[in-house]
Amino acid sequence: MKSMIRNTLGSKTFTTYLPCGTQEAQAFASAVLDGETEVYKVESVSGTDTALTGRDVNVMIQNDTTSAKTYLRFIVKSSKHEGDVVAALQGKTFNGVKADKVVIVGMRSAEY
Repeated sequence: MKSMIRNTLGSKTFTTYLPCGTQEAQAFASAVLDGETEVYKVESVSGTDTALTGRDVNVMIQNDTTSAKTYLRFIVKSSKHEGDVVAALQGKTFNGVKADKVVIVGMRSAEY
């Protein structure tokens, strides 16, 4: 059994996974977490147990008008390259910052 807790503190949201049922997760959240919490139960799992290769990507996005920046980190398919990542992010808004400029800070192969 696995539960996910979404914990909102002001404008930030944190996610925690616990190896327990929803009742135990709710009791934990009520006892020690501040802010608003929501507890979710995993209904089904898909995927494989085999190791997967991908690319660990760190990106900085910047808005040309406000000069605001934000950083993102995620895993992409191993067949994707820098141009694919930039094209997927360009013009979209993340953390309140519209991605006018996308800079790949780091991209490395990784096995998961």
